[in-house]
Amino acid sequence: MIGQGISNTKWWRSPEIAWLAAILLLSLGVRLFHIESKPLWLDEVFTFKRIHLGLADMIADSFANRHMPSYFLLLHLFSELGDGATIMRLPSALFGALSAVTVYGIARAAGGRGAGLVAGMLMALSPQQVQYGQEARSYTLEVLLITVALWGVVRIAQNPVAAGFDLRDRRSERWGWAAYLLGTFSALDVLGDAAPWLIASNLSLYLIWRHLPVIEAGATAPRRVFLRTWLLSQGLVLACCLPFYGLIVAANGAGMLHNFDWIPRLSWQHLWVSASSVYLMRMAAVVRFDLVPTAAPILAPIVALLGALGVHQMRSKLEGKILFLGFAVLPLMFLLVSLVKPMLLPRYILWSAAPFFVLAGLGATALPRRGVPVLITALLALGAINLAPVYQAETKPRWDLAAATLASQVRPGDTVFTGDEYAPEMLKILQPRDGMPIETTALVTPRLDLALARWKQGGRVWAVKGRSGLGENEELDAFESRIAVLGSPSVQIAQGEEITILLYPAPVVQ
Repeated sequence: MIGQGISNTKWWRSPEIAWLAAILLLSLGVRLFHIESKPLWLDEVFTFKRIHLGLADMIADSFANRHMPSYFLLLHLFSELGDGATIMRLPSALFGALSAVTVYGIARAAGGRGAGLVAGMLMALSPQQVQYGQEARSYTLEVLLITVALWGVVRIAQNPVAAGFDLRDRRSERWGWAAYLLGTFSALDVLGDAAPWLIASNLSLYLIWRHLPVIEAGATAPRRVFLRTWLLSQGLVLACCLPFYGLIVAANGAGMLHNFDWIPRLSWQHLWVSASSVYLMRMAAVVRFDLVPTAAPILAPIVALLGALGVHQMRSKLEGKILFLGFAVLPLMFLLVSLVKPMLLPRYILWSAAPFFVLAGLGATALPRRGVPVLITALLALGAINLAPVYQAETKPRWDLAAATLASQVRPGDTVFTGDEYAPEMLKILQPRDGMPIETTALVTPRLDLALARWKQGGRVWAVKGRSGLGENEELDAFESRIAVLGSPSVQIAQGEEITILLYPAPVVQ
């Protein structure tokens, strides 16, 4: 039943409530499961520090780091409930679960319940979506807001004439315009990654405008009224966003783009990791550009086939063109920019998974009607199996283990040298709360000259090799060569896959 209008769907009927509740509970359950098990990584440590600043400092720090303060203000309110990882990550889990519900609603309205269940289930069980649903960052909030805006644009496309009525007219498509406007400016006021949505949505609104009749009933001009409402919505979006982006530019100056120098250069591996993790039910590690081994490799080709079928099914429909634009514009823009300045990261294109999964759900309508329940059952089983690595694999460096080891073994006069400049902050935030802080016993520094000077004065040096964020990885041999002046380590302790601690004894005094 492709093309069923959103406005005709009776969401308050009990069957729809039941299916919505099922998608919500499924998505929320997989995001809450072991939500506290992974340690904070660099970006989450920045979140932790920022939400514990005073209000003025929090806002200033957000703008200085190219972030909107809105998400951090929201998380600051949650921090009143506690400052553990679970409390910090809870909003992301809630936003991610609501995104799956919204994806279900879009696909349900465009292609029927089967399409909605497939799309909602993919969004609910996507390892990458679940991973960011367990992270104290604003990506799932951005995904939710853009998905709401997408729902609004699709609704406008399914009721184009009503969208061409004056907003004061009771026949006007007010819900569609309101969802688009609210979702768009809110998303832009959360993350700059939402900017390509402004392009995709305006291309979509242009297509809708072109499909409208010039006049209707010899009196009204829906194209003219639609254009007026469209321009008004863009004016409101810009008015709500441009002042804040101006503050970001003012806080960062001409060197703003240099802050992205840590992003790896574009490569085929780079493209494969991004596409597989965002769209094909794989998961990427947080600090290295690799895919985590999958537990259900057959799932990726199934989802790719469904997505292709969805594009084919909807190719001649206005909603299909809008969904394709919502999916394709973001990765294509970052791909083009990355030819000059590397900018393509899985989390930067995360929100484009929503329209892709809607298309995949619509692709299921190409199957025989009796095959859809079989497909849904198979996707549920494979998706659940495929999530196992999300909870089991080491996707974030174990700075919590390193902090616990150092806290228990350093002694007065020791120096902790870190090869990563942000590692001292990681060790400070993640050290055991019931022990003596490392920095009260030893000096923690990323400066090798300072560590060497203290070593020459008779102090031991703990050298910590490991990265706290995405970037170039220094191999252990190269790290040891860099600090070879300290001699040979007497102890080597592996802390997960990314971190190694080396102990260099104090020099022997002749």
